[in-house]
Amino acid sequence: MRRGLAAVLALIAVLAANGVAAAASPSRTLEIPRADGTSIQVALFDRGAGPADRLLLVVTGSDCRKAVAQRWIDQTVAAAGPRWVAVVDKDGASADGTCGAGYEAHATEEARWYDHLAAMRRLKHELGLRPSGAFQVMALSAGGLTGCALAAASDDVGALALLSTGGGMIFADELRLLSKGDADMAANIERMSRDPRMGQTWMGGTNPQIWWWSVLGKRCLPLLRGTTIPVLIVHGDKDTSVPVESARTLREGLAGAGPAVTYMEMPTEHDLGLKNLPADQNGVARALAWLGPR
Repeated sequence: MRRGLAAVLALIAVLAANGVAAAASPSRTLEIPRADGTSIQVALFDRGAGPADRLLLVVTGSDCRKAVAQRWIDQTVAAAGPRWVAVVDKDGASADGTCGAGYEAHATEEARWYDHLAAMRRLKHELGLRPSGAFQVMALSAGGLTGCALAAASDDVGALALLSTGGGMIFADELRLLSKGDADMAANIERMSRDPRMGQTWMGGTNPQIWWWSVLGKRCLPLLRGTTIPVLIVHGDKDTSVPVESARTLREGLAGAGPAVTYMEMPTEHDLGLKNLPADQNGVARALAWLGPR
């Protein structure tokens, strides 16, 4: 595996790689218990305006950066439609994105799904949200699988925005496409699928091998077929972390399958212009405008 490619792929799904939000701060942090005695940490932002019976749930990508340290959080809180914005932080989340102690124990994709569903239930009851369709879900990069799972599993999701998530191909095929048939990558995928090693990461990234193992064979497409909520897909045609072909495949696979799909392809990289486009033109702004108050 070439070192340069390994470095790119190790950073898969990081929409906000640098910078700490200065203005936005959670009005509070909710703690929701798990069966093993640990707690799910939910950062809850109160915008002070917008429909109070709805909430924008942001599902982050593959790093462990705290919600308040994400570059997009100020923009999201400022421009969201509902009054409430929430983010489920990963265990051991930090300001620099390093995954701390406890993350590996709750790092499989299905564990993430549970954490978000538990958070939705708590938020719905504590904030008095509407009986159905109370949540807008905006999923970033590797958070797309969780966003799709929430939409498939709960009537509480009223709209889903997928930003740089791919989703039409399984994760292993996305990696194969990005690596252009690299033999080392193929060997890593094969080994990871049968023998994930606890206590180790893959390709030098922050994610433990158990997370990679849990996502290699998954994609959004079968989860969204049959749902009827509106779905937005936004992807950059220069994305070198998640191939645009996967987003196109998701759009094609959902045609006539139930969801009302809006597709936006931008001339950007994985961050959808977050670093170099005006705040009202990047992918986050487009998703927030599409979601609106709903």
